[in-house]
Amino acid sequence: MSQNDKYYMMRSLEKALFVIETMATNNHWKLKTLNEACSIPKGTLQRILRTLEELGYVHQVERGGAYALTLKFHKLGKQIASQSNLASVMQPVLQKLRDNVNETVNLSILSGTDMVVVHQITSSHALQMDSIIGTSFPAYVSASGKVFLAFSSDDELRNFIKDLRRSNSDINTDKINMIYKEIESIREIGIGLDFEELFQGIRCIAAPVFNDSGTIIATISCSVPTVRLDRSFSQKLLREIPQAAAEASRLFQAPETTFNLDIDAIAESLVKP
Repeated sequence: MSQNDKYYMMRSLEKALFVIETMATNNHWKLKTLNEACSIPKGTLQRILRTLEELGYVHQVERGGAYALTLKFHKLGKQIASQSNLASVMQPVLQKLRDNVNETVNLSILSGTDMVVVHQITSSHALQMDSIIGTSFPAYVSASGKVFLAFSSDDELRNFIKDLRRSNSDINTDKINMIYKEIESIREIGIGLDFEELFQGIRCIAAPVFNDSGTIIATISCSVPTVRLDRSFSQKLLREIPQAAAEASRLFQAPETTFNLDIDAIAESLVKP
């Protein structure tokens, strides 16, 4: 950003947005803790919180106690996600995948340290995995998130790890090493897997969608109840999902990408308890 561009920035708005982004990393904040996390003068922080509270974006969990963001942000996220051009462009591909496998199909993008579902087509099964459009979930434990990280640039990945460690005290060096190890595997095979790491009883397979410059722009995934994952069906999913992602990538004129995917071996791992 040039000096001229910075001249037009509203510092008060910049501070307010920083407070919102910080608050989004936890479900509630004591004023003192939030003040320390944001390094903003207490008086300024209180005015920001009061303004957000008056507008319905923040509420006090208990009078004079902790503050929390309201679901008004979730509503805005849903509206933005529902207008995503990605979803409209890829709708035929997503519908075809859903018809071929009859499982819930998700289109997701990375936002901060989370993946956000921007479009979804549910299965016709009574037992199904469905999410509200705009739903977010931790990227590092989800199939879609692992794929997005694997095909992000080195700088983007470093920034992600930095933000993750700052927002999640449970992330230690061992977990970071595990993330990098899984990323290396995904870069080779072209898919990411979630073995009930996000939702118990649900396993997920995800593949990347690229644009004309070879940059990842989204992931296509299927969320499947583990009870329906036999060897044959797992093999079908491992063929259909990468095929759908490749077809979606061609819509954006992406260069052809070849991966070394051992369908039989991975199908075997998917059906293991």
